[in-house]
Amino acid sequence: MHGGDRQSGENGIFDLTGRTTGVRILFLALWYYLRGYVRIKAKGFSAERFMNMAAFRGVYLWDVAQAGAGMTMKAAGGSLDTLEACAEKTGCTIEVLGWGGLPAFLGRFRRRQVWTAGVLLFAAGLYILSSFVWTVEVEGNERLAKEDILSFCEEMGLRPGAWKRNVDTEAVTNSLLEQFADISWVSVGIRGTDATVKLAETIEKVELVEKETPCDIIASADGVIIQITAERGTPLVSAGDVVKKGDILISSELLIGLEGEEQHTEYTAAEGAVMARIWQRLTEEMPLQYEETIYSGLEKENYSLIFSEKELDFIRPSGDGQWEKTVLEETPLALGDFELPLKMKKEIWKACETAQKERTVDEAKSILEENLRKKTENLLSPYGKIENIEIRFEEYADGVRAEAEVTLAERIDEKQLRTQEKERGSANEF
Repeated sequence: MHGGDRQSGENGIFDLTGRTTGVRILFLALWYYLRGYVRIKAKGFSAERFMNMAAFRGVYLWDVAQAGAGMTMKAAGGSLDTLEACAEKTGCTIEVLGWGGLPAFLGRFRRRQVWTAGVLLFAAGLYILSSFVWTVEVEGNERLAKEDILSFCEEMGLRPGAWKRNVDTEAVTNSLLEQFADISWVSVGIRGTDATVKLAETIEKVELVEKETPCDIIASADGVIIQITAERGTPLVSAGDVVKKGDILISSELLIGLEGEEQHTEYTAAEGAVMARIWQRLTEEMPLQYEETIYSGLEKENYSLIFSEKELDFIRPSGDGQWEKTVLEETPLALGDFELPLKMKKEIWKACETAQKERTVDEAKSILEENLRKKTENLLSPYGKIENIEIRFEEYADGVRAEAEVTLAERIDEKQLRTQEKERGSANEF
């Protein structure tokens, strides 16, 4: 090796002491990666002389390491001819261990055109898919229905499958504030393929119990009074009285003053509960002949894709006879964290046939009785109860008809505002 610890060509680019600045090293590494480099092994007794000569001729060498009787190193890909000439003059031999850098990387793709095309198409597909909105979420709603907000957003162009550049989030925000009076603040943002509508609702108005405006308690149905409890107002009926729908049960009128002295009338918001016995009539018919589905035991699974509420069914079970399908699950599809507007639906198809059956009169009566009892239970309010059910049956050649007289104990109190005309009429009476 020549005198000194630094050997370089005209550009001074080979430095055994490593005193080249960090910025220069990074720049050179990037430069030779873009141009491409070759990894070689120099063998011979004059390996150091070979490297000095290469550096003198302007060849930059790096990653130099001892490898047995030789030295391994990296050099610019276009300098191989110069390196071979230096090796010949110094009595060394060089062996090409491999090529690196961007040209070598791209060269692999030229030899795998189908694979390269697939990678490019996949990357293009990811880019295109990431340009759409795939999910729209609503956060912060309590009183407002999520479906109503999503429906309005869809009208404004914000929906799954929308092109992100076509969505004006500011316009959607302003329109939501104008459309929904219960929204005090809203923010619409798109992150990745997810759109989020964050909102804050206005403070819910407290429902005030009106105690100043005069009102009467009237009967909401015909019945016989069982019990009356008046918290405010004057009760006009008592247990056992028969009342008609609309009759006043608790009056808003109050007589103020001691008995024997002059009295005057004041009005209040009547309040109370009135239980009464009421009657309902229910009817239902049941045919004796009916169709029954009989399953053979043969089952087949079917899968289909759902895209924007359109179902794509490719492998629908085929065969003679009837099939009854049952949806087992619907699974959303996604690419990583990106949820697609696609769902995979799994169904089970059961082979079946329809048979004509006939039930007896007693069976029909039993079914009718059960149905009428369920209907009666659905009529009840949280305060009511069933007192009695009387069912009469009429038999026909092809069916049975049932008529039920139902006795219920129910609340029939209902508030009705007292009009000014009623107040003036009552004042004239006194």
